[in-house]
Amino acid sequence: MFRFFFKKNICDVWDNLFYVVVCNFFSLLALFASVFLFLFSLNSSGRIASLSVAASVILGCVLVCTVGFAAGKNAAAVADFRIPRYRDFFEELFRSLKPGALFGLFLGGLACVAYVSVPFYFKMWKSTGSYVWFVFMVLIFWFLVTTFFALQWFLPVRSLLNNGFKKCLKKSYIIFFDNIGFTFALSFVNFLNLLLSIFTLGIFPGMTGVVITNTNAMRLLLYKYDWLEVNPGLSAAERRKVPWSALIARDKKTLGARTIKGFFFPWKEK
Repeated sequence: MFRFFFKKNICDVWDNLFYVVVCNFFSLLALFASVFLFLFSLNSSGRIASLSVAASVILGCVLVCTVGFAAGKNAAAVADFRIPRYRDFFEELFRSLKPGALFGLFLGGLACVAYVSVPFYFKMWKSTGSYVWFVFMVLIFWFLVTTFFALQWFLPVRSLLNNGFKKCLKKSYIIFFDNIGFTFALSFVNFLNLLLSIFTLGIFPGMTGVVITNTNAMRLLLYKYDWLEVNPGLSAAERRKVPWSALIARDKKTLGARTIKGFFFPWKEK
């Protein structure tokens, strides 16, 4: 299944190159505004310095997440072999303000927890020698790591299932623990997306490409959960034997064979 996911995702992002680049322009604007706010807050002094930095981080997360959530509807369309529409992206910018703000606040809160809690517990452990502080530090660390991997599923859950914030958050953790291996594989693909984005200065695949990647992965996982729903009472061993070949057969046929020549020069294969 991963091999098909990887191939389909590359094709989907490449086939919608211009759409991805246009949307990434807005995500870069949000990112630059966030960096500017953060750098400006670093020049603050006195008692408001820490509050200013925290506020800039949270506001930056809200801006970036709002643009990311706006790309969710079209990402669902791309994952379903449909054509993304620029109109949908711009309309979703306003609709995504509330969920993007909630998600951004959540990410900003996590960033503040990581910035304050981990160094604090480490300092207390070193100064007192008590392993109680060490345990607290480890628990916070693994909570942050788990949340980092689980949140990859948040936006696609919202885009494909139209759930609210709390339910999306809950399902993100459930999907992570139920598909740990595939989540790590998805993280590896997103790491490749990040490397390529750095090389292209965020133009391609950028945040929009990551949103499409995560949505593609979630859409395939939904086949698994649909199969489990129509086959209740399976044992733990049987649940692990997902018939992926049958479940993704239609998608394989829809995607078709894609050669290197057809990938770069599709008109030559017609």
